[in-house]
Amino acid sequence: MGRYKGRITSFITVALFVGAWDYIFYFILENDLNLIVDIVYTILILGAAVWLGGYYDRHKRNLEQLKESEEKYRTLSDEMSLVLEEIDEVVFRTDSQGQFQFLNPAWESFSGYSVHESLNANALHFLPLQQRHEVLPIIRTSIKEKAGSTKVEVLYRTKDGGNYWAELHIKLNYDDKGVFKGTIGTISDITHRVYAEEELMKINENLAVQSQKLSIAGQLAAGIAHEVRNPLTAINGFLQLMKSDSNTNQYYLDIIFAEIKRIEMVLSELLMLAKPQAVQFKEKNVLHILQQVTALLQTNATLFDVSIHQQFTKKELFIKCDENQIKQVFINLIKNAIEAQPEGGNIYISANELNGQVLLTFQDEGNGMDEKTLNKLGEPFYTTKEKGTGLGFMVCLRILKDHHGTIHVQSEKGKGTTFDLTLPAALPKKSKRAKEGTKEKV
Repeated sequence: MGRYKGRITSFITVALFVGAWDYIFYFILENDLNLIVDIVYTILILGAAVWLGGYYDRHKRNLEQLKESEEKYRTLSDEMSLVLEEIDEVVFRTDSQGQFQFLNPAWESFSGYSVHESLNANALHFLPLQQRHEVLPIIRTSIKEKAGSTKVEVLYRTKDGGNYWAELHIKLNYDDKGVFKGTIGTISDITHRVYAEEELMKINENLAVQSQKLSIAGQLAAGIAHEVRNPLTAINGFLQLMKSDSNTNQYYLDIIFAEIKRIEMVLSELLMLAKPQAVQFKEKNVLHILQQVTALLQTNATLFDVSIHQQFTKKELFIKCDENQIKQVFINLIKNAIEAQPEGGNIYISANELNGQVLLTFQDEGNGMDEKTLNKLGEPFYTTKEKGTGLGFMVCLRILKDHHGTIHVQSEKGKGTTFDLTLPAALPKKSKRAKEGTKEKV
């Protein structure tokens, strides 16, 4: 009924007026009744009243809608202002000349400049000169091609002289004739992401260098091993004949045989590094392998007064591996830990599983290594041991690479060394069968 209030009011008012007029005109003044004129007159008056009432209703409804729209706009504007004040990203608007027309409060924490002093300043003013020369052609090309939006990474200059990397998302606005009117967009701080990408790039470059070193060392090792092994066999044979002669100095012969044995050990490690090994990957319980290796080296550890502690939270952790090669990695790491503690100490071996990876840790209490030694770790023939070959760790790296594993070394001079190994976890066959049986039952 509220929509027709004006029409109803006008109709009733006019009807009362016409009725009163007829009563006065015909009954009080006693004029002659002219029915046709009276009906036409009444219809015209009532029609005009209804039209005026309708106009009033429409006008009132329009005013109400306008008031509601203004209220909604005010609410929306307030909410938008709150969002722009709280958002971490910078929101901006520029005119066709590139001058800031709007900036939210985040701009102050990003750049160090206040919003007031930045408005009506050219957006390129806040970039280093080199960055301006890089960004300006991109914007001009986008405008020339009538692009709707563009994205660019820039190095911003803060008020106090600092720099930070930012990613700009820019929307370009045009009028109906295609004339550029300005931009709106956001500025996001990506400094941490850029530095992380640079760090990752350095790591990849180092890995590439290490991989190349391994390849070169392998090729060199194959050549050396084959060239040296043949004459060494002949020398060894003749020395055996000489040893049977009682007149030969046995002390000197023992020294010669010890050195030949050392050369053979170096050649074996060289060949292992260079020659592709025939491996058979099978699912094995890595905890069982660790226990076997620990039992094997326990006597050697006792001689150095070193205690080996196993810290396993599970009874089974399966990996897909060549058991002999993985044993060789564990033997090398534990032997290194034992030899790093000539005056005795402890070795802690822990194992657990996380996100489909088996994590193994070998920690000793030895003298540790400085940063220079850590950086050279894995280089061919580099060793800190008096009788070391410098090839044992390279062999470990080669084996772990073949097993899609990784190794990370942490060490501090005087505080020991920790080797963290990561290998892909494998689901044991029994568990697979159990799962398959469960699926069949379902």
